[in-house]
Amino acid sequence: MQIFVDADAVDYKLISICHKGDIVVSQDYGVAAMALGKSAYAIHQSGKWYTNENIDQMLMERHLNKKARRASGKNHLKGPRKRTSEDEEHFRESFERMIHMAMDKEN
Repeated sequence: MQIFVDADAVDYKLISICHKGDIVVSQDYGVAAMALGKSAYAIHQSGKWYTNENIDQMLMERHLNKKARRASGKNHLKGPRKRTSEDEEHFRESFERMIHMAMDKEN
């Protein structure tokens, strides 16, 4: 038996249960944009916050990079470097700031 799942099915389910004020952690700019569209907060695993002010530029850069990769014929890119304890600490600090900011806005 074969089971075929849409590659974006998890993303769509996540966004369908996302509500205003929720915090979404994702490295996918599209998911972040949809979360922001639902008045949720979004943060990258690196600790960078997605905002209404930066998401359009990030999506455009993703589009241009994808277009450049297709034009050059490079289909396989090197993956991200291994996460370090400093990366984990930076994410933790940024995530905690986002939680406090979100809680302050709710009160």
